[in-house]
Amino acid sequence: MLRGQKPFGKRHAPIAEYRSREEEFKEGELSKRSERAFAIYLTPLCAAAIVIVLIFSPESRAFALEIASKTIEFGKDWILRGPLK
Repeated sequence: MLRGQKPFGKRHAPIAEYRSREEEFKEGELSKRSERAFAIYLTPLCAAAIVIVLIFSPESRAFALEIASKTIEFGKDWILRGPLK
């Protein structure tokens, strides 16, 4: 690849990233170093998997209903009393 040319495509920032470094010392000097990086990117397949799990999980449906009921409750109060100051 020529200098100044960008690679094909663009990688977005990961939604979660884990990095670890292991160092081994012998006789006071560094003899071995290894670095590992693990990153999770939000791809369409990953997003679809999350949505499917949330749809079929009874706990997530109950949590969504709870959030919706609280939102409706706050919305009614806000409409009846006007915007909070």
